[in-house]
Parts: sequence; C-alpha cells; structure tokens
Amino acid sequence: MSNFSVQIFADDLLEVYEHYKRAFNATLLFDGKADDGVLIHLQLDIMGASLGVAPKRPDEITKGNVVQLCLAFPDEETLRTAYAVLEEGGFSEGLGCLPWSPLQGYVTDKFGVMWCIGL
Repeated sequence: MSNFSVQIFADDLLEVYEHYKRAFNATLLFDGKADDGVLIHLQLDIMGASLGVAPKRPDEITKGNVVQLCLAFPDEETLRTAYAVLEEGGFSEGLGCLPWSPLQGYVTDKFGVMWCIGL
C-alpha cells in the first residue's frame, strides 16, 4: 500500500465505491460510521493507492479541476475496462499514443474527478 492518499467528496459514498470497484477492482479497506450508523468515510485501495471518500456538504464542494489522479496500468485490457467505466456519465478526451506512453487517456468521471490513465 502506498503512503500517499487522496480524498474525494461525494453525495453517495457507496456509489463511488461500486463505480471504482468496477473500474479498478478497488477493494474496501475501511468504512467509518457515525454513532448513529450513518456512513461518513470509506477508504479504498485502488491499484495499491489509498483513496478516501467522504460525504460533502453542498456549500463546501463544487466539481472542479484542481486535482487529476494519474494511474499506470499493467496492461491494455485493464486500462480500457477502467476507462470505459470512468466514461459512464462523465466526459472523456479519448485514448491515444503519447511520447511517454503507448496508450493514455484523460477522463473526468461522473463525480467530477479527473483521471489520467495510461500504460
């Protein structure tokens, strides 16, 4: 597990988990609940990196482009699977060959998270 962790904010934490589970085969490391049983935090393992997911307050967070998460995939099949899932309800710029990667693409998923994924 990486020592680097990123946290995103979302309306539906379980929806985020299920989406990233499909995209990256993410695993649930921790689910934190308040005293009343309400889910207030998830910690996911995405390809060895830690991703925290927390609820947002509407007055605090807006979708934006201040962070882009970049992942290197071991093979083209898993990259294409992740890209296809991330495109669902999001916006993609397509996959292509770049000087530093034989296959790379950029996509903003339906949660407003920007991803750069490549080989």
